[in-house]
Amino acid sequence: MLSVDETASAYVLLVARILISAVFLISGVHKALWREKVAAEFRRDGIPAINFTLPATVILHIVAAGCIIVGWHTREAALALAAFTTVASLKVHAYWRLPEVEQLARSRVFFANVAIIGGLLLLCVVGPGDISISN
Repeated sequence: MLSVDETASAYVLLVARILISAVFLISGVHKALWREKVAAEFRRDGIPAINFTLPATVILHIVAAGCIIVGWHTREAALALAAFTTVASLKVHAYWRLPEVEQLARSRVFFANVAIIGGLLLLCVVGPGDISISN
C-alpha cells in the first residue's frame, strides 16, 4: 500500500485545495467582469431573479474558493460549493433534456461537475490539512 508521509500529505492537500478552488475563483471573476454576458446566459437557462442570483453566485464562488485556498472553514465552503454545483448541474447542464446532437458536449460538462462535486465532498471529509489557517 502506498504511504505518504504527513508533510507530503499536507502539501498535496494544499495543492488540491488550490486546484479545485481555481475553477470557482476564475468563474466568479469572469462572471463579475462579464456581467451582461453572464446575465444573458442566466436568462437563456431560466435562472430566476438575476439581479440577486448573479451577484450571489459571484460572491459564493470567490469567497468560498478563497476560504478553501487558505484553509479557513474549508468543510463548510466545500459543502456550499458542492451544493451549488449540484443544483447548477441539474438545472443548467441537464444534458438528457437536450436534443440528441447537443447531449454529448453538455454531458461532458455535467460529468466534469460530478467529478468536482466529488473532490469538494472529499474536502468536506478530510478537511484542509495541516497547511491551513485552521484545521
